[in-house]
Amino acid sequence: MLSEEEKERYQRQILIIGDKKQESLKNKKILQVGAGGLGGPLILALVAAGVGEIILFENDVVSLSNLGRQILYKTQDLGLSKGVLAQKRLQELNPHVKITVIEEWLSAKSAPKYLDPGDVDYLVDASDNFETKFLVNDLGLKYNIPFTIAGIQGFEGQLISVDPHRTACYRCLFGDVPKKKDTSPIPVMSSTCGVVGSLQANEILKGLLNHGTRILNALLMIGLETGDFTKIPINPNPNCICQK
Repeated sequence: MLSEEEKERYQRQILIIGDKKQESLKNKKILQVGAGGLGGPLILALVAAGVGEIILFENDVVSLSNLGRQILYKTQDLGLSKGVLAQKRLQELNPHVKITVIEEWLSAKSAPKYLDPGDVDYLVDASDNFETKFLVNDLGLKYNIPFTIAGIQGFEGQLISVDPHRTACYRCLFGDVPKKKDTSPIPVMSSTCGVVGSLQANEILKGLLNHGTRILNALLMIGLETGDFTKIPINPNPNCICQK
C-alpha cells in the first residue's frame, strides 16, 4: 500500500496511471549498469517515479571531464566514487526507493549473484561500450528479463527494448561485439544525455507498468541536431540466440 506521503509525492503521476499501478511500481526491482551521462538522468527519473528497488553497477570515480554531461555529480566530487555519490543523492531525492550500489563492472561472473534469485524485473544498459551492451542483451535472454539498451554520440542517440525470445534483440541488429576497439573518447552533447536518458526511463516505466506502446522489434534513432525521431523496424533473425 502507498503511504499518505507517497500518495502526495506521486500525485501527478497517479493521475495518469492510478493508485494500483503506482503500488505495483513500488514492488518492482531493476538492475542498471552505469550512472554517467546517460545513466544519470535515467536513474533520476526512475527514482523520482517510485521504482521500488534499483541495483546499480558503477565502479568509476568522478573526473573533471565528466562534469560537462553527468548531472549527478558536482565539482567538489572530483576523485570520489560515482556509485557512493549516486546512492546518497538518489536517496535524498526519494528515501522510499531502495538503492544498492555495486562498485564493480557488470560481468558474466558477477551477474548471477544478483540475477539468480529471479526477482529482477528489468535490466537497463546505460554503459558506454559495446561489450557491456551485448552482455546485458545476453543476460536478459538467459534469465528471461526484459531490457532496454541505449547509446549516445554527439547530438544522436539510439534505443531498443527487448522482450526475450519474443522480439528481436540487440544481436539481431548488430550481430556480435565489434572486434576493433576505438579507445578515443566518445563525443557527446550534455543535452543528448538528458533526452536519451529520459526516453530510456520512459521505456522502462512503460515496460514495468504494462502501459503504452514500447519500442519493440524496432530501433529508435534520435537526431537532436535536426529534431528527427525515426523508428526503424527490425525483424528477428531466425539464426540468433534470441530465437532459440
